Amino acid sequence: MKLKRLLPCAALLACAPALAQEHSLPDAPHILVRGHAEVDVVPDRFTIHLRITDTDPSPGKARAQVEQHVNALLKSIDSHHAMAKLTRASSLSIGDASRYENGRTVHVGTEVDRRVTATFDRLDDLRRFISDLPSSSHVLVQSTDVARSDRSRIRQKLRRQAIANSRQAARHLAKAYGMRIRGVYSISEVAPNFAYGIQAGQWGSGTSPMEQTAMSTPPAPPAPPAASTTSHIPTQLRVGTITFRQNMYAVYLIAPDDKAH
Repeated sequence: MKLKRLLPCAALLACAPALAQEHSLPDAPHILVRGHAEVDVVPDRFTIHLRITDTDPSPGKARAQVEQHVNALLKSIDSHHAMAKLTRASSLSIGDASRYENGRTVHVGTEVDRRVTATFDRLDDLRRFISDLPSSSHVLVQSTDVARSDRSRIRQKLRRQAIANSRQAARHLAKAYGMRIRGVYSISEVAPNFAYGIQAGQWGSGTSPMEQTAMSTPPAPPAPPAASTTSHIPTQLRVGTITFRQNMYAVYLIAPDDKAH
């Protein structure tokens, strides 16, 4: 098979990774390699997810209490320099609230809640915001997470590095067996699943072409005075570094290297 006939196949597989799971191996001699690249970066986006809830026999009172807390939170979010474009507040969620007593369900009122998400570009701003949250069982911190604003740029850079890594690995492997690379049969970001035993998810650290994980945890900020301690605040905020990983899987066509003999 000529190389010029193979290139469209490679382009197709690169554009549609899902199809890479279904392609067959070439009849010609070939090698299958994985190119890998990763980098640790410091996060620059710090997000907090909050739940605001209240239960009352009167649906109107429960709704009013939730709205009051949400309005106060939004003002605090602005005053602590959160990124306005990334602040989100859900619509009201209203449902029945009940509990079990003596083997039967007892209605206790109407539960109303809303979810608020805020993102900061400075960790210190998020910490101050948490310290200023009201001491109330109605305002709950669900979780915090970190991210990078330039994820796409990092991904593109790692993809190039992973491709270069796969080429280098293929050349070294072919040379060790007295062969040379004569073309590319297929390229994919998805781990292949071929009949001869390479299974998706068993090659490398995972099935995802890119993973990001908080790697370390700094000391928690000083606790606020007891009078203003907020319920359900996480004792530590994850920051440290984020690890981005990228894999590229390539099938290279090979031929005997006359120079090696």
